[in-house]
This record gives sequence, C-alpha cells and structure tokens, in this order.
Amino acid sequence: MLVHGGGEHVVQRIAVTDGARRELERTVRTADVLIRRLGVTRYPPELSRVVGYRPDGRAPFLVATRRGRPLSETADRLPLPPGEFWAVTDGVLTVLRHLGDLRLVHRDIRPENLWWDGTTVQLADFGLALDEGEPRGGAAGADPWRSPEQALGKGRADCRDDVYATGAVLFHLATGEEATAAAEMRDRVRWLDTSLRTLLDGVFTDEARHRVTGYTLQLRRDTQAGRSTTQGPGQVRPPRLAEREQQARQHFRELRARQRAFHERAHRPAYAPAPSPPPGGYPAPRPGRRQTVVVSVVLAVALIAVLTAVLALA
Repeated sequence: MLVHGGGEHVVQRIAVTDGARRELERTVRTADVLIRRLGVTRYPPELSRVVGYRPDGRAPFLVATRRGRPLSETADRLPLPPGEFWAVTDGVLTVLRHLGDLRLVHRDIRPENLWWDGTTVQLADFGLALDEGEPRGGAAGADPWRSPEQALGKGRADCRDDVYATGAVLFHLATGEEATAAAEMRDRVRWLDTSLRTLLDGVFTDEARHRVTGYTLQLRRDTQAGRSTTQGPGQVRPPRLAEREQQARQHFRELRARQRAFHERAHRPAYAPAPSPPPGGYPAPRPGRRQTVVVSVVLAVALIAVLTAVLALA
C-alpha cells in the first residue's frame, strides 16, 4: 500500500511470473474498457480503479485503488453478526449489479477480492474478467468459489457465473463454512434461515442457464429489506436499461427452447413403423385352440352324415 486519501488506499501489484503478467495485461485492458463505458465522473466506488501501470519492462506493475480491508480478513470472526452480514450482502449485490449493467464477467469473486470499509464493498483484481459471451477458454477462478461451468472451462462466459461465486461468498460469511459441490449446496441451503434461504434459492445450479440472475438477487434483497421498487404510492420504479435487456434475453431463451421442443414434436413420427420381415418371411402361424375345436366338430358332423347315408342304403 502506497498512500491514503479520499477513503481509498492505493496499492501496487508487480507481475513476476508469466501468468501474473497475463493477468496484469488483462486487468489493464479491462480498466480501459471500464473507463470508456463509465467515464471518470460515473465510475462507481464499488469497482477498483487502475490509476497507473507499466505493462512492459523487467517488472511490469499497476497501481490500483482499494477501500478498507479484504473480507478474507474476517475469517477469524465468522459468522458475521447479522447487521454486518446484511450490510456486506447489500454491498456485494451492488457490485453484482454493476457487473450485470456492464455485461462483464469477473470470474474471480472471492473474499480476497472483495474489500470492505464498513460502508462500501469494492471488487478488485480484474485479471480474469471477460465480456459476457466470450469463450471461457479453459478453467478459471478458484475453488470453492467458482461455478461448475468455470471449473470445466467450456462454453461462453455468462454473468451468472459470478452469481454462483457471490452465493458461495455469502454462504461462507453467514455460516463460517466453505461451499461444496453444487448438488450438496442445494441441500445445505435448505437448512439456512428463511431470509438467506430465500435469497440463495436457485443460485447453486449445475449450469448457468438454469441459474437466477444478479437482478433477481437484488430484487429479493430489496423486498426483504423493505426497499420496494415503488417510489411513492402507486408509482413503480421503471426498470433499468440493463434490466430490460436481461429480461428480453431471458424471454428470447425461453422462446428458443419452446421452438426447439415444437420442432422435435413436429418431426417425431405419429406411430412406430412396422418392422421389416426377417429373411425368408415369417413362419406360418400355428392354429389356435379354438380353431382346432371348430375343425374337430365339422369333421365329426361330416362323419355322422356319411354313416347315416350308408345305413339308409343298406
């Protein structure tokens, strides 16, 4: 840490290994993207800001802002008291909302990268960040925080990757326990108190496409805290542009799923085709019991008629 001022520290990171150099370069590129999208005046305090860097030379480095201390330093006093926990939760969900508005996937949300100064949670270290929709390009993040799809490293980055990590962090802060596999987490969430169980419902899924969004978590939390979306009697807060976009994309996914299901039903045969006969044809059917009885009766009647005719001629 170099200096203090304006409620923030300034820290310097030096890249020594090749992996650290690549993360530093990506952090710098992401910082440029954030400045272009947000501007200097609208840059939120919840996102760490790069204020200087040298990407080349023997020891590349960058200088970035930090607020407070990392949440990992609260490990010795977990679980957090309810008041502090919900204040931190509000801050983390604000971070998640900013990422969703920017359509940016951080991919490394964990206590070490979430800094807390008592009023604001700030997200740091964008060395693994991708724009939503970019190929994941391999496994990223750290266990036990990363989502199952990040561990596999396949497909394309999704903002809901960060929702899973956020849920794992909140579970850790509330219970003092680390997250486990997604299937086990779904069972563990059922034993939490009502407020936290409701908030984390639908977070620990095996795939991002089945997971709730960050906007859904924010809406749940606002409802729990009495921060309704109304601005006055009968007045509803208009949804943000990013919220409208997220809703439209979800609606599009649902329509595509329905379209695929319709085409599958349309191309499915109404009945199973008759099996082709085996080589040489089918064997002649054996006569049934009823058919045998009928034939026997006919033969008996014919025999009686013949005997009667013979007796009559005699």
